[in-house]
Amino acid sequence: MENYKLDRFGGWTGKRFRPTGYFRIEKDERWWLVTPEGNAFISFGINHLHPYLWQQDFNAEIWKSKLNVKDIHGKEFVTALNRWFVQTCTKYGINTVGVHSDLSIANYKKPSLPYVQPVEFVDIPHYRDDVVDEDFIDVFSEVFRTHCDNMAKEIAAPLRDDPFLFAYAMTDCPLFTEEDCRERTDTIGGAPRKSRIGWPRRLRNLPGIATGKQAYTKKMQEIYRSEIAEFNKTYDTRFQSFEDLNNAENWRLYTDLSNQNETRDNVAFLKNVVSVYYKTAKESILRYDPNHLFIGDKLNGNTDSLDTILPTTSKYTDIIFIQMYGRYAVQSRALDRWTKLTDKPFINGDTSYTMITENMPRPYGPVADNLVQRAEWVNELFNAFARPEFIGWHYCGLIDTPNLILDKQQRQHSGFLDTYGTPYSLLAEVLKKRTKEIYKIASTGYNH
Repeated sequence: MENYKLDRFGGWTGKRFRPTGYFRIEKDERWWLVTPEGNAFISFGINHLHPYLWQQDFNAEIWKSKLNVKDIHGKEFVTALNRWFVQTCTKYGINTVGVHSDLSIANYKKPSLPYVQPVEFVDIPHYRDDVVDEDFIDVFSEVFRTHCDNMAKEIAAPLRDDPFLFAYAMTDCPLFTEEDCRERTDTIGGAPRKSRIGWPRRLRNLPGIATGKQAYTKKMQEIYRSEIAEFNKTYDTRFQSFEDLNNAENWRLYTDLSNQNETRDNVAFLKNVVSVYYKTAKESILRYDPNHLFIGDKLNGNTDSLDTILPTTSKYTDIIFIQMYGRYAVQSRALDRWTKLTDKPFINGDTSYTMITENMPRPYGPVADNLVQRAEWVNELFNAFARPEFIGWHYCGLIDTPNLILDKQQRQHSGFLDTYGTPYSLLAEVLKKRTKEIYKIASTGYNH
């Protein structure tokens, strides 16, 4: 950020706003984040600081040397990795710790960088292959409200006065729509997986005593104007009343995607579910920490999730937090569409470009042919900061995670450093150059 004087949070002192002691947002010709000291802030973050990646049999000796530690699993390792991480962030213009990082390392002893704090009230991320029906919990229930309150009390209450806390985020690309939940042979974000039931189907098949089932029945009665015969036409059922529907357990486990009325009903109910989920989650956090930003789930921009539920989630979040992989032209068209649905700023909280190497045959994300192309694509995506709604990009990830690691054999993450900490030269130079230009791009619309 050459020629742009920064405050201790990474904010640009050349554009001032009212300081509040905490991060916030403000719209002034364009959207800005504002640091606790009142300076304009654009977030360029990094994901995937996980210490075990530095402690593998094949790379431990090299990292012991680089970090100058005798024991890669000892107490000195934490101090050394934290020091290396902060120095690396400074070197490459990284000013935020993204949501997918070990904060016990990033914030060791005290935070040095603004950070995103995860609070995962529901555990239905897109990448896991072991999400089960019961994980789509009844968000209408008192049990869920108590669960959110307990989690917020544990996580948010101790952080309410931390000026480096940037925002609270929830689940990583939760499975919302039928498109999210369908069976896939492969995905951008994970390995092959079976289909999932999803919230509308899960709750509509619960017993009548469940509050989620009661909410579903109420919504159907509203849609069909209390005419059970019309409901029966859509579903080829023989219910005598909506009370019968409410009491019917496991009555329809699958969705006929060719049935447009059923699809419409499920989407309408999904919006109810998500609204209650977000309202409950946000209220729980604010009860214990009224000072910080709430950005909700990292929404999947590579499915129909945002187009379906953005008008609902945006009512509750300060920022639209997304994950979208794709060239800038593809992301730009999506942002053109989504900015018509909400006047809120956007952060792409997880995106980058990959390439195949010997031990990374199936990396996450769009695969470039070579390093030159990969660097060109990264350079191109910095142009997003010229958009008035675009206030952040969190890069995925820090170091390569090759298939030499047990849990990375199916899919791998690409870093801008290899697994031994050696930078991919062209890519590293692009990052260093373009991060210095972020405030120029954001304030003047300049792009390269």
